[in-house]
Amino acid sequence: MNNEEFLRLTTLYLEDAINAYDLDLLNRELAHSPDRVQQFNDLRLVTGLIEEHGCQVESVTPADLPTKTLMESRNNDSFVAGSVQATASQFRTSHFGLAIAGAVLATAASLFIFLPFPDTQSQRNNDSPAIARLAYASHAKWGIKERSQGDRFNKGKVHLETGLARLDFCNGATVTLQGPAEFEIVSPDRTVLSSGILTASVPDSAVGFKVLTPAMDVVDLGTAFGVSVGGNGETDVCVFEGEVEVSRTDSKNTPQLVREGSAVRSSPKAESIDSVAYATMRYENAWPVTSGVLQSTGLMKFVSPGPDFVPGRIEDSNRILVFRECSRVILESDLEVNVTEPGQYIRVRRWNRQSIGAGQVVGSYLLQLNPIGEFFRNENDGARVIGQITFNRPILGLIGGTTQLISTDELLGHPRGNYGNTRRGIEPARPDDQPDSGRDNVTLSNDRRTLSLDLSASSAVDQIRVIVLEQPQIAAPSRINFNNTTRNETTLSDL
Repeated sequence: MNNEEFLRLTTLYLEDAINAYDLDLLNRELAHSPDRVQQFNDLRLVTGLIEEHGCQVESVTPADLPTKTLMESRNNDSFVAGSVQATASQFRTSHFGLAIAGAVLATAASLFIFLPFPDTQSQRNNDSPAIARLAYASHAKWGIKERSQGDRFNKGKVHLETGLARLDFCNGATVTLQGPAEFEIVSPDRTVLSSGILTASVPDSAVGFKVLTPAMDVVDLGTAFGVSVGGNGETDVCVFEGEVEVSRTDSKNTPQLVREGSAVRSSPKAESIDSVAYATMRYENAWPVTSGVLQSTGLMKFVSPGPDFVPGRIEDSNRILVFRECSRVILESDLEVNVTEPGQYIRVRRWNRQSIGAGQVVGSYLLQLNPIGEFFRNENDGARVIGQITFNRPILGLIGGTTQLISTDELLGHPRGNYGNTRRGIEPARPDDQPDSGRDNVTLSNDRRTLSLDLSASSAVDQIRVIVLEQPQIAAPSRINFNNTTRNETTLSDL
């Protein structure tokens, strides 16, 4: 997120004019950037100062600001002068007033260094609400102009020549396009896919989301699905979760219900919609991005969605399998986990007891190494696999102990996961282990987005449950009272 967008979102928040979609964007930015948190707190401090001591002031010129700020804000002189005049209170009747004015000026000046305010024309262009935003792109090449993460999309056509692009809609729907694709946004709940591949995840807030194609109209009923449109308009619809309604384009016939684990096909010249074998191969690049996995390297494989593709039912000696388990789970109480802090964990001890705070909305993934066949304790030739995975949201915690995995299966596990009674988890190191003893090695990156694994499975199934933050909560702005000798620090409940 660039500085202009961050300043816009923070301003809306402080003015109590932010909508749910923009609030979620601000939450995500604050969740993984300490610098943004500091800037956010500084802006709230300035706001508190203004509310507490604001009054009409005499003109303040750019000369009153530090030289460094003026040099870096040369193109924004009119804003600097005007803004300081509008925000710095003149308390020439008391030493305390002068101190407050100086604090406002110093804080505002420091903010301008980091957050240059957009020019007037840019601000006017950003005032219109966005239907969707570009949340992620990989090797994307656009037909008309280059786009970058955070760019807005309103009504209009989108031509993606190559690569992947994820669009997050204001109503909560997520769509990932795979190029070459011709896509059009008609409204927040109505889109057109003329050619190409997309996958979509639609929460309750966006039920009724439509994808129109040359052959079929697809209406979501709260689900996840994929749509593929060929050059001749032939359309395939594959339902990963939940169910959708499909109908022939411009047809008055009763819509046809397609449930999870089913797929249908039709073409512009066909007179019917036919059932076909459920197959997800064509969606294997786009679907992980839609579900929150931006990249996986090494011997890791994101498991295709579907009724039969669940933990416990798939064995693979050569790859770490990644299962999306659940999303949008509200933690009603603190959740005990094994790991919450970044770092390398060669000794993931099962008795570690750390916690994730209640009140946050989270999702979970299960990473599993389950070798084909049966291995026995102390067997030396068990499977060893190395891989790395990056999520689009910060990792709050990791669960790698059998007891805690079992205790969280109901809350965070896959609804159809066949976990069984097998020993599960990440094998802890022993005191007499050598450096290359084959014990499991887990590393959580400093930005909390990337997890690196070096797993060696033998008698137990290696599993680690990853809990990611989907919707943090920001506390309402604290009242800053400078009449007391101390003030309440601005706090963010999710950090």
